[in-house]
Amino acid sequence: MAVYWLSFRLEDDSDYPNRYQALTDAIQGMTKKWWLETSSFFVFEAEPNIDGVAATVKKAIAPSKDIVLIGMPDYKSARLIGASKDDDIFKLMPFTKKA
Repeated sequence: MAVYWLSFRLEDDSDYPNRYQALTDAIQGMTKKWWLETSSFFVFEAEPNIDGVAATVKKAIAPSKDIVLIGMPDYKSARLIGASKDDDIFKLMPFTKKA
């Protein structure tokens, strides 16, 4: 299993609690070991590769208004999902790909 980190911002609207719960459930459904103590940053272990993790996360959020960045601490690998408006992330972390 690989270790992933996930940083996110969910649009604060009436459906926020449901999407937050769906995202938390998606992560916990892939792992038995996770760290969710901060409100918008998770670290977890999962069997799927980074693209599989990204696909699972993408189903849990609203990509038209939410944003998630997934990375792997042991590799130069990251996936950006959703409503990103600042392309500097691709300059700062050139190994980042849109999912």
